[in-house]
Amino acid sequence: MVRFKNRYLLLELSLASGAEASHVLQTLTPKRLLAAVKDAVEGLHGDYGLACVLHSISVKYLNVLTRVALLRCPRAHHRAVWAAMATITNIHKVPCAIRVHHVGGTIKSCQQFLVQHNKKKLKEMVDSAANPGTALVCA
Repeated sequence: MVRFKNRYLLLELSLASGAEASHVLQTLTPKRLLAAVKDAVEGLHGDYGLACVLHSISVKYLNVLTRVALLRCPRAHHRAVWAAMATITNIHKVPCAIRVHHVGGTIKSCQQFLVQHNKKKLKEMVDSAANPGTALVCA
């Protein structure tokens, strides 16, 4: 018996500011995010690309407050999914961008990266608050 090997993509959603963006955040569900990803994969790689990833692609975690999501995809085709993420320019007609922060083999590795990333961002925010003359650069 052979098990399916997966990769987990840690995503950050960057939505346009405004009332429409807050409405999208309230209505954004894992199912809608997954539909946008599937449409992007099909648009970039066609029916064959969609068929390659369709059997195991899923949204494992979505937090609309922190705008972080965790997406599972097959290991053999994770680069195709990653490339398709760059082509997503809107979700429900609201301009957005999806940035892949980390690719991991387990959910735990993605969680550990997210903790380290948040600690680094928090430290930068504290340092910029202590020195009001410096600008905060968000990555």
